[in-house]
Amino acid sequence: MFKKYISILFSLLSSFVFAQSNGIPERPNPPKLVNNFTASGFLSADEESLLEQKLQTFANETSNQIVIVIVDDINGMEPWAYATEIGKQWGVGQKEEDNGIVILIKPTGGEGQRYLEIVIGRGLEGAIPDITNKRIREDEMYPYFKNGEGYKGLDKGTDVLMALAKGEYNSDSYSAKHKGKGTNKFKLGLILLVIIAFIIINIKRGGGRGGNGGMSMGTGFLLGSMLSGGRGFGGGSSGGFGGFGGGGFGGGGSGGNW
Repeated sequence: MFKKYISILFSLLSSFVFAQSNGIPERPNPPKLVNNFTASGFLSADEESLLEQKLQTFANETSNQIVIVIVDDINGMEPWAYATEIGKQWGVGQKEEDNGIVILIKPTGGEGQRYLEIVIGRGLEGAIPDITNKRIREDEMYPYFKNGEGYKGLDKGTDVLMALAKGEYNSDSYSAKHKGKGTNKFKLGLILLVIIAFIIINIKRGGGRGGNGGMSMGTGFLLGSMLSGGRGFGGGSSGGFGGFGGGGFGGGGSGGNW
Protein backbone atom coordinates (compact mmCIF):
# COMPACT_ATOMS: atom_id res chain seq x y z
CA MET A 1 0.00 0.00 0.00
CA PHE A 2 2.85 2.41 0.85
CA LYS A 3 4.43 1.79 -2.56
CA LYS A 4 1.11 2.58 -4.20
CA TYR A 5 0.92 6.00 -2.55
CA ILE A 6 4.54 6.76 -3.47
CA SER A 7 3.73 5.89 -7.07
CA ILE A 8 0.74 8.22 -6.97
CA LEU A 9 3.08 11.13 -6.26
CA PHE A 10 5.00 10.37 -9.45
CA SER A 11 1.72 10.02 -11.31
CA LEU A 12 0.65 13.48 -10.17
CA LEU A 13 3.87 14.99 -11.50
CA SER A 14 3.20 13.54 -14.94
CA SER A 15 -0.53 14.29 -15.13
CA PHE A 16 0.01 17.18 -17.51
CA VAL A 17 1.99 14.98 -19.91
CA PHE A 18 -0.74 12.33 -19.94
CA ALA A 19 -3.39 14.92 -20.68
CA GLN A 20 -1.43 16.44 -23.53
CA SER A 21 -0.69 13.08 -25.15
CA ASN A 22 -4.37 12.05 -25.02
CA GLY A 23 -3.47 9.09 -22.85
CA ILE A 24 -6.78 9.55 -21.04
CA PRO A 25 -10.09 9.63 -22.95
CA GLU A 26 -11.64 13.06 -23.16
CA ARG A 27 -14.55 13.76 -20.85
CA PRO A 28 -17.71 12.71 -22.72
CA ASN A 29 -19.92 15.42 -24.14
CA PRO A 30 -22.80 15.07 -23.53
CA PRO A 31 -21.77 13.58 -20.18
CA LYS A 32 -22.30 9.86 -19.64
CA LEU A 33 -21.71 7.49 -16.76
CA VAL A 34 -21.17 4.36 -18.86
CA ASN A 35 -18.43 4.93 -21.41
CA ASN A 36 -17.55 2.02 -23.67
CA PHE A 37 -14.48 2.69 -25.81
CA THR A 38 -14.04 -0.92 -26.93
CA ALA A 39 -15.64 -3.08 -29.59
CA SER A 40 -14.94 -6.23 -27.58
CA GLY A 41 -18.63 -6.94 -26.93
CA PHE A 42 -18.13 -6.80 -23.17
CA LEU A 43 -21.48 -4.97 -22.96
CA SER A 44 -24.31 -4.83 -25.46
CA ALA A 45 -26.02 -1.55 -26.33
CA ASP A 46 -29.05 -2.56 -24.25
CA GLU A 47 -26.87 -3.44 -21.27
CA GLU A 48 -25.06 -0.10 -21.50
CA SER A 49 -28.44 1.66 -21.50
CA LEU A 50 -29.65 -0.26 -18.43
CA LEU A 51 -26.48 0.54 -16.48
CA GLU A 52 -26.58 4.18 -17.57
CA GLN A 53 -30.15 4.56 -16.31
CA LYS A 54 -29.28 2.82 -13.04
CA LEU A 55 -26.25 5.04 -12.37
CA GLN A 56 -28.08 8.20 -13.39
CA THR A 57 -30.85 7.45 -10.91
CA PHE A 58 -28.26 6.84 -8.20
CA ALA A 59 -26.46 10.11 -9.03
CA ASN A 60 -29.67 12.12 -9.01
CA GLU A 61 -30.85 10.64 -5.71
CA THR A 62 -27.58 10.85 -3.78
CA SER A 63 -25.18 13.16 -5.71
CA ASN A 64 -22.64 10.28 -5.64
CA GLN A 65 -21.36 9.42 -9.09
CA ILE A 66 -20.18 6.03 -10.36
CA VAL A 67 -18.50 6.06 -13.77
CA ILE A 68 -17.78 2.94 -15.80
CA VAL A 69 -15.02 3.19 -18.41
CA ILE A 70 -14.22 0.26 -20.71
CA VAL A 71 -11.09 0.46 -22.86
CA ASP A 72 -8.87 -1.74 -25.02
CA ASP A 73 -5.61 -0.06 -24.05
CA ILE A 74 -4.33 1.84 -21.02
CA ASN A 75 -1.33 3.29 -22.88
CA GLY A 76 1.33 1.61 -20.77
CA MET A 77 0.04 3.09 -17.51
CA GLU A 78 -0.74 1.17 -14.35
CA PRO A 79 -4.51 0.51 -14.22
CA TRP A 80 -4.96 2.35 -10.90
CA ALA A 81 -3.10 5.39 -12.26
CA TYR A 82 -5.17 5.38 -15.46
CA ALA A 83 -8.44 5.13 -13.51
CA THR A 84 -7.35 7.83 -11.05
CA GLU A 85 -6.47 10.19 -13.90
CA ILE A 86 -9.94 9.66 -15.40
CA GLY A 87 -11.51 10.55 -12.06
CA LYS A 88 -9.41 13.70 -11.70
CA GLN A 89 -9.52 14.93 -15.30
CA TRP A 90 -13.22 14.27 -15.72
CA GLY A 91 -14.05 15.59 -12.24
CA VAL A 92 -16.13 12.57 -11.21
CA GLY A 93 -18.21 13.33 -8.11
CA GLN A 94 -19.01 16.65 -6.46
CA LYS A 95 -16.30 19.20 -5.77
CA GLU A 96 -17.20 19.71 -2.12
CA GLU A 97 -17.92 16.04 -1.45
CA ASP A 98 -15.29 14.15 -3.52
CA ASN A 99 -17.89 11.38 -3.81
CA GLY A 100 -16.99 9.82 -7.15
CA ILE A 101 -16.14 6.23 -8.09
CA VAL A 102 -14.43 5.13 -11.31
CA ILE A 103 -14.71 1.52 -12.48
CA LEU A 104 -12.09 0.89 -15.15
CA ILE A 105 -12.24 -2.30 -17.21
CA LYS A 106 -9.84 -3.56 -19.85
CA PRO A 107 -11.61 -6.74 -21.04
CA THR A 108 -9.24 -7.56 -23.90
CA GLY A 109 -6.13 -9.74 -23.96
CA GLY A 110 -5.26 -13.16 -22.63
CA GLU A 111 -5.47 -14.50 -19.10
CA GLY A 112 -3.88 -12.07 -16.67
CA GLN A 113 -4.02 -9.21 -19.20
CA ARG A 114 -7.63 -8.23 -18.48
CA TYR A 115 -7.89 -5.58 -15.77
CA LEU A 116 -10.49 -4.35 -13.35
CA GLU A 117 -9.73 -1.30 -11.24
CA ILE A 118 -12.11 0.53 -8.89
CA VAL A 119 -10.88 3.86 -7.53
CA ILE A 120 -12.74 5.71 -4.80
CA GLY A 121 -13.02 9.47 -4.27
CA ARG A 122 -11.69 10.88 -1.01
CA GLY A 123 -15.17 11.46 0.38
CA LEU A 124 -16.14 7.78 0.06
CA GLU A 125 -12.92 6.13 1.21
CA GLY A 126 -14.29 5.70 4.73
CA ALA A 127 -17.46 4.01 3.49
CA ILE A 128 -15.62 1.82 0.95
CA PRO A 129 -12.12 1.00 2.25
CA ASP A 130 -9.62 -0.81 0.05
CA ILE A 131 -10.15 -4.23 1.65
CA THR A 132 -13.90 -4.02 1.00
CA ASN A 133 -13.25 -2.83 -2.53
CA LYS A 134 -11.08 -5.90 -3.10
CA ARG A 135 -13.80 -8.21 -1.80
CA ILE A 136 -16.37 -6.61 -4.11
CA ARG A 137 -14.12 -7.27 -7.09
CA GLU A 138 -13.38 -10.85 -6.14
CA ASP A 139 -16.80 -11.93 -4.87
CA GLU A 140 -19.27 -9.88 -6.89
CA MET A 141 -17.58 -9.19 -10.22
CA TYR A 142 -14.79 -11.55 -11.21
CA PRO A 143 -16.93 -14.71 -11.21
CA TYR A 144 -19.21 -13.17 -13.85
CA PHE A 145 -16.39 -11.56 -15.83
CA LYS A 146 -14.63 -14.92 -16.11
CA ASN A 147 -17.81 -16.41 -17.56
CA GLY A 148 -18.15 -13.63 -20.12
CA GLU A 149 -21.06 -12.03 -18.24
CA GLY A 150 -19.83 -8.45 -18.01
CA TYR A 151 -23.22 -6.88 -17.39
CA LYS A 152 -24.06 -9.18 -14.47
CA GLY A 153 -20.72 -8.49 -12.82
CA LEU A 154 -21.15 -4.74 -13.14
CA ASP A 155 -24.76 -4.93 -11.98
CA LYS A 156 -23.81 -6.89 -8.85
CA GLY A 157 -20.74 -4.79 -8.13
CA THR A 158 -22.51 -1.46 -8.50
CA ASP A 159 -25.34 -2.70 -6.26
CA VAL A 160 -22.86 -3.15 -3.40
CA LEU A 161 -20.95 0.07 -4.10
CA MET A 162 -24.20 2.06 -4.11
CA ALA A 163 -25.44 0.46 -0.89
CA LEU A 164 -22.14 1.21 0.88
CA ALA A 165 -22.04 4.79 -0.43
CA LYS A 166 -25.61 5.39 0.79
CA GLY A 167 -24.89 3.80 4.17
CA GLU A 168 -27.50 1.04 3.79
CA TYR A 169 -24.88 -1.15 5.47
CA ASN A 170 -21.24 -0.57 6.33
CA SER A 171 -18.03 -2.24 5.23
CA ASP A 172 -17.79 -4.29 8.44
CA SER A 173 -21.21 -5.85 8.01
CA TYR A 174 -20.53 -6.54 4.34
CA SER A 175 -17.19 -8.17 5.15
CA ALA A 176 -18.74 -10.26 7.93
CA LYS A 177 -21.43 -11.48 5.57
CA HIS A 178 -18.90 -12.49 2.94
CA LYS A 179 -16.09 -13.66 5.21
CA GLY A 180 -14.39 -16.67 3.76
CA LYS A 181 -16.48 -16.66 0.59
CA GLY A 182 -14.55 -18.10 -2.31
CA THR A 183 -11.73 -19.41 -0.11
CA ASN A 184 -13.21 -22.70 1.12
CA LYS A 185 -12.00 -24.73 -1.86
CA PHE A 186 -8.51 -23.29 -1.49
CA LYS A 187 -8.40 -24.06 2.23
CA LEU A 188 -9.72 -27.58 1.69
CA GLY A 189 -7.07 -28.26 -0.96
CA LEU A 190 -4.34 -26.94 1.32
CA ILE A 191 -5.54 -29.10 4.19
CA LEU A 192 -5.52 -32.19 1.97
CA LEU A 193 -1.98 -31.43 0.82
CA VAL A 194 -0.79 -31.11 4.42
CA ILE A 195 -2.47 -34.38 5.38
CA ILE A 196 -0.96 -36.22 2.41
CA ALA A 197 2.49 -34.83 3.19
CA PHE A 198 2.08 -35.86 6.84
CA ILE A 199 1.12 -39.44 5.86
CA ILE A 200 4.07 -39.78 3.47
CA ILE A 201 6.52 -38.48 6.09
CA ASN A 202 5.23 -40.89 8.72
CA ILE A 203 5.31 -43.85 6.34
CA LYS A 204 8.98 -43.14 5.65
CA ARG A 205 9.74 -42.76 9.33
CA GLY A 206 7.93 -45.94 10.25
CA GLY A 207 10.09 -48.11 7.98
CA GLY A 208 13.14 -48.53 10.18
CA ARG A 209 12.84 -46.18 13.13
CA GLY A 210 9.58 -47.32 14.58
CA GLY A 211 7.95 -43.93 14.51
CA ASN A 212 5.25 -43.33 17.09
CA GLY A 213 2.69 -42.40 14.42
CA GLY A 214 1.78 -39.21 16.26
CA MET A 215 1.19 -35.84 14.66
CA SER A 216 3.89 -33.24 15.17
CA MET A 217 3.02 -30.11 17.14
CA GLY A 218 3.65 -27.88 14.11
CA THR A 219 1.43 -29.95 11.81
CA GLY A 220 -1.31 -30.11 14.42
CA PHE A 221 -1.21 -26.35 14.92
CA LEU A 222 -1.41 -25.68 11.18
CA LEU A 223 -4.34 -28.04 10.67
CA GLY A 224 -6.13 -26.71 13.73
CA SER A 225 -5.72 -23.14 12.57
CA MET A 226 -7.15 -23.85 9.12
CA LEU A 227 -10.02 -25.97 10.41
CA SER A 228 -11.00 -23.39 12.99
CA GLY A 229 -11.88 -20.87 10.31
CA GLY A 230 -9.04 -18.47 11.03
CA ARG A 231 -8.03 -15.78 8.57
CA GLY A 232 -7.04 -17.09 5.18
CA PHE A 233 -4.01 -16.11 3.20
CA GLY A 234 -3.76 -13.04 1.46
CA GLY A 235 -10.47 -0.73 -1.64
CA GLY A 236 -35.47 10.68 -6.89
CA SER A 237 -36.07 9.08 -10.29
CA SER A 238 -33.82 9.36 -13.29
CA GLY A 239 -34.06 12.64 -15.11
CA GLY A 240 -30.87 12.59 -17.16
CA PHE A 241 -27.28 13.11 -16.07
CA GLY A 242 -26.36 16.72 -15.50
CA GLY A 243 -22.60 16.31 -15.63
CA PHE A 244 -19.57 15.92 -13.40
CA GLY A 245 -19.01 18.18 -10.43
CA GLY A 246 -15.24 18.25 -10.03
CA GLY A 247 -14.66 15.64 -7.33
CA GLY A 248 -11.15 14.69 -6.17
CA PHE A 249 -9.30 11.40 -5.75
CA GLY A 250 -6.56 10.59 -3.30
CA GLY A 251 -5.48 7.07 -4.22
CA GLY A 252 -8.17 4.92 -2.57
CA GLY A 253 -9.20 1.82 -4.45
CA SER A 254 -8.30 -1.68 -5.47
CA GLY A 255 -7.57 -3.53 -8.68
CA GLY A 256 -6.35 -6.73 -10.24
CA ASN A 257 -6.50 -8.89 -13.34
CA TRP A 258 -8.32 -11.97 -14.50
